[in-house]
Amino acid sequence: MANSFGALVGTFVLGVASVMCLPCAARAGAWTQPPGHLYARLTFAGIDSRSRFDSEGEPIGLEEPNSTRRGTEYQSREIRSYGEYGLTEGFTIYGSLPLKRVRIVEPLAVSTTLVQPELVHETTGFGDLSFGGRFRIRNAPGPVSIACEVKLPTGYATTDNPALGNGYVDATLRGLIGASAGWSYLTADLGWMHRWGAYQDAVLYSFEVGGRILRDYRLRGVVRGVRSLGESAGDPSGPIFDPALASPRSLSLEAVVGDEITPGLLLEAGIHHVASGHNTLAGNTLEIGLAWSGSVRTGPSGPAPKRRGSGALRFRP
Repeated sequence: MANSFGALVGTFVLGVASVMCLPCAARAGAWTQPPGHLYARLTFAGIDSRSRFDSEGEPIGLEEPNSTRRGTEYQSREIRSYGEYGLTEGFTIYGSLPLKRVRIVEPLAVSTTLVQPELVHETTGFGDLSFGGRFRIRNAPGPVSIACEVKLPTGYATTDNPALGNGYVDATLRGLIGASAGWSYLTADLGWMHRWGAYQDAVLYSFEVGGRILRDYRLRGVVRGVRSLGESAGDPSGPIFDPALASPRSLSLEAVVGDEITPGLLLEAGIHHVASGHNTLAGNTLEIGLAWSGSVRTGPSGPAPKRRGSGALRFRP
């Protein structure tokens, strides 16, 4: 796969070009899309990290405990595609698929009896496919929704080093609630994820607040948590820690700023920081991307007329 990362970047550029042709009106959390409306987001994300949180929550290196190598680094570059579509009033379907290049770099190590050359392990391909549906059970004064989703492996080899995923199915059930007033909104969710294989089930939660400032700019902040439950049957990540193969606990903070570069089209940049955790990668993930939406339903006279207020800009996590 010598040209795999070039293809990765090429896909992103092509996606960016296609975004420029579409209007935007996004919604957040517990809200659902109007019937016939499509929301989509294309994001490029990357992280370089040399540390993780161990099973006791202490920050340590990625290398084996007794290894002579120091500074082993996990590098990830991803193009994350996400979309959702208003199938009916109050019911939205959604899905996501990442295209990934992940690397583990073991530096040169010199001891009194041995010289170990630098080793680079690299894997490129599609990660796990996720899809589901969000059903709104209450609208005013604030939306309340239930979401169900399934994560499926896409045929990658689970023996890859590093891995693109753990090769097992996950199923998640979430409850979501939201509220908005004037220029601002907030939304929160709580969910349960069942994981097959040797991986632990987990409780998921998040709280998000955001809004519009200076007319063309959008800000949002997110607190996001994952708490795996029970005792692990063993460390599935191997001698060098691989976050794709762990049962993590984590608390992360996310900040995103968006600029409406054309009417309704948002350019977004953000940072995702893992503040604490167990069996999880530490460090910061940087993201940049585009978000848009619009009506894709057509009739004999062209696109369906917009609902009253549906063209107003909303917010999307």
